[in-house]
Amino acid sequence: MSKRIGIVQTRGIGDLIMALPIADHFLEQGAEVFWPIDQKFVHMFQPIKPEINFLPVDGTADDGRDFFLNKPLQLINENKCDRTIILYSHLGGLNICDTRLFESVKFDEYKYAIAGVPFDRKWKLKYTRNMAREESLYENLGIKGDYVCVHEDGSDLKIPIPIPPDIQRDFQIIKVNDVTDSPFDWLLTFERASKLIMIDSCFSNLVEQMNLPNEKRLYLRSIINFTPVYKNGWRFMFFNPADAQ
Repeated sequence: MSKRIGIVQTRGIGDLIMALPIADHFLEQGAEVFWPIDQKFVHMFQPIKPEINFLPVDGTADDGRDFFLNKPLQLINENKCDRTIILYSHLGGLNICDTRLFESVKFDEYKYAIAGVPFDRKWKLKYTRNMAREESLYENLGIKGDYVCVHEDGSDLKIPIPIPPDIQRDFQIIKVNDVTDSPFDWLLTFERASKLIMIDSCFSNLVEQMNLPNEKRLYLRSIINFTPVYKNGWRFMFFNPADAQ
């Protein structure tokens, strides 16, 4: 009988993408993985990782401990998991993390360390791509030549990114938005872009973990503890906090 692993990380999209290779590590060992996530995200994650049992968690972040911890633990217990891994390094002041470990590493490193998975697995992200959806999005964007993808609208704020005049002159600007209900639909468009200019987000996580070679600029918006490790040649930029909307 295969071992059953339960993962606790209810959201957000960027954190889920960041942790997908952790699940792969256990799948490769022959384990079954049960992962409760926000019910709004199941439709985007289940098709790209059918090997994982994504369990819908109802409610919202406003439900606090129930949404982030109690309901996921209940679902994991119902599926009789042999081991439960809580990936949170911080959760509303609850004492659920290894504080000594968290104080010594960045938050994405923490997830891998607490799971006992080598951190370099983060950059070996694998998933089932839906090329029909990716091609459809690319075609619907009206791209006519060389272009730059710009992502400035995060889940909790929008940061107007200043586009240098030479880029505006030489490239079509493609704004990354919610025209589709899955960030994974954007990968083909990112791959074909001449440059990528992004805020720290689920999109930049996807670009980073898929090791895209494009010229990349990243606008930082968090302190070091909550900024993941980027190693793929990004040029780090800063914005005026007064510009955030």
